[in-house]
Amino acid sequence: MMRGMLRARERTTVSPYFPVGGPVPAADLVGREAYLRRLVDRLEDGNHVLVAGPRRIGKTSIILEALRRLKRRGAHTAYVDCLGATDIRGLGERLADAVLQNLSGVERSFEQAKAIASGMHPTVKVKYEHVELALQLARETNAQRFFEGALDLPHALAKRTGKRVVVVFDEFQAAGRLGPRVFDVMRTRFQAQRGVSYAFLGSEQGILEELFSEKGHAFYRFAVPLDLTDAGGHRFGIDPDDWLDYLKAKFAAKKLGIDDASVDRLLDATGGHPQDTMQVCAALYYLMRDSGARTVTPDFLEVAYEQAMRELERPFALHWSELGSHKYLQQVAKRIAHRAVLYAADSDGGPVPRPEVLRALAALQERGLAVRLGRGRYDFVEPMFGEYVRRLDEGLLATAIVPTR
Repeated sequence: MMRGMLRARERTTVSPYFPVGGPVPAADLVGREAYLRRLVDRLEDGNHVLVAGPRRIGKTSIILEALRRLKRRGAHTAYVDCLGATDIRGLGERLADAVLQNLSGVERSFEQAKAIASGMHPTVKVKYEHVELALQLARETNAQRFFEGALDLPHALAKRTGKRVVVVFDEFQAAGRLGPRVFDVMRTRFQAQRGVSYAFLGSEQGILEELFSEKGHAFYRFAVPLDLTDAGGHRFGIDPDDWLDYLKAKFAAKKLGIDDASVDRLLDATGGHPQDTMQVCAALYYLMRDSGARTVTPDFLEVAYEQAMRELERPFALHWSELGSHKYLQQVAKRIAHRAVLYAADSDGGPVPRPEVLRALAALQERGLAVRLGRGRYDFVEPMFGEYVRRLDEGLLATAIVPTR
């Protein structure tokens, strides 16, 4: 049994059946169909949209599926990840690559445009007309002019082909760190473009809400917010019945059985968090397969939950370590985990200043770790992180207990 459990643990991190750790296939986007249709329709109609929410709830997977559907309908698409760009030229090159790929079918097409512009032979087979759109841009040495020229490429593509162009900026808030006027320049170039729709994704909700919702900020009222985390009134936007249908069908396809009570218990443990639920399911699937069991039992579910907790300990420990660099964050996080009074005295009997508690709560929300449920009531976005904090505080990290509500 133990050998089977260890084999299962080794496999879950790369499980293709219950995907974890990255964008997931369309078939594994649980309960997202209505949201996807709304998102695709908005973008196809020429609207700009904002999708803000915590990390690891499926934003990127959803937008990539939306782009696939839009492409099938005849649109050109471009996906740009703003994380990792170190300056405005780097961000501009990412956008240029994504736009040109629609014509060339080749990744990093802008590198080929630069080669042709400098009189060299491209390293891959690419036609002149595929990169002609960006040849003048490839010769630009001034970083600011280059960036502005790159921002014009989506409109140039739409004008040249007569097709709608849909551009996605993922982790959009990161672009603002590349310079003091980056957002102002982007808004100026985008607002005059015709035939181009923009989707802005991000995990730092406080920054994005300020940028798109407050007067005086560059993107004020530029995009329609589409709430992913509370779509349909369900946490993370996923109806528990959709999880039930998905999980029963997924296990049944492998001739395994899971009953309604087990699904309920699993969702109670994960809070229905998309990635964490998949993590537990991946552990559960391989545990059952390796043991030869055909039906999910409470014992199997408990072992799978503990295995998933071990796999998540590293990212959770990183979150916890980051909280330790700011006064009161860990203390307030422990109170949320224990559902304790947020404004009570500390362990030494001294008062915790109310303004400090409020600042800590705001910081936890901005980091995408906590969510406000109501007046004076907060919870963690990931219930499994809350369980990690409880165990850490009580010295019970090795205790095999599936949390209950």
